Amino acid sequence: MEFNMRVQGLSWFRRAVVIGAAAALAVGVAGCSNSEEASSESSTTAASSQTRVFEAQNGSIEIPSDPQRIVACGYAVLPLIQAGANLAAVCEWTRELGNMDDKTKAAYEALPKVAPDGNVSQLNYEGIVAAEPDLIIMGVPARVESQLDMAQLKAAAPVVFLGPTVPADWRVLGEQFADAANVSDTYGEFKDDYDAKTAELAAKYKDKLGSLTFGGVCNVCKPEAGTFSREYASSYTTNLFDGLGLQFPGTPADPADIHVEQVSIEKIGENLGNVDVIVYGLNADGSMSPQLQELVNSELWKELPAVKAGNVVQVQHSLAATYQTALLTLDSIDEGLSKLPANQ
Repeated sequence: MEFNMRVQGLSWFRRAVVIGAAAALAVGVAGCSNSEEASSESSTTAASSQTRVFEAQNGSIEIPSDPQRIVACGYAVLPLIQAGANLAAVCEWTRELGNMDDKTKAAYEALPKVAPDGNVSQLNYEGIVAAEPDLIIMGVPARVESQLDMAQLKAAAPVVFLGPTVPADWRVLGEQFADAANVSDTYGEFKDDYDAKTAELAAKYKDKLGSLTFGGVCNVCKPEAGTFSREYASSYTTNLFDGLGLQFPGTPADPADIHVEQVSIEKIGENLGNVDVIVYGLNADGSMSPQLQELVNSELWKELPAVKAGNVVQVQHSLAATYQTALLTLDSIDEGLSKLPANQ
């Protein structure tokens, strides 16, 4: 009896020791975990608290050196996703959705959206605040800057405005977006490949096509009935020929139009009748916009000298605005140029 009581007492004592040790271990683990979380949060906070001055189109802006929660709009969306920036929300930007690889597309779809596609006049300022940004990068075209309530944006976070004047600006602006987001190292991943491909194509077509004149027609523009959108250098499709040494002469009649203008279809002969080669963009799936389809089906189009000669280049991925997607465009351009009768 006494022995049993001593055994029971010893067993109870051992259980108490084990339970106490387990409890101490649990406290230690929890303390370690909390310490690690606190350390991580502290590091993130420290990274966000360090600032630098960034030169943007809207002035010298003090921004986080390593922003952790970025809201991006316009041309900034796709390059920052592809570069792995710390994005908290974006404006819709479906115009290039067909150019995105599956990984980029999934990342885009997962992000909260704070504006309808390409319409910053309906920017959701409450949604931006809810995203708790430490930096806002507005890459919308310069002409719509006046539609932004900069006071509301600045109340949420520092605002960097970097808006393109012409579509060709994506090359310079992409690097600036990446710089502001502190992802310059990962943004330039495809630039060397793009530059090498551009140099290769320039050498390939210089002798046979370098002396010819090119003219562009816009697929994504939405001209008024009875007109088409003529593209000059630096426009949506034509800028993707930059660096190939091909000539896109002429300017819009109205200098305010800069790179594209609406022309009456009845005057298509006067406008495109004197170019050797016509180029136009296609949707990512190879289809045309209804407006472009109507134009190429017209008799006036079919009578153009370049069309009759078969000197027409269709460009897929014609809205590319990063080096990664522009490589796909160059492949399409190469295919089109190689098939031109003028190249044979």
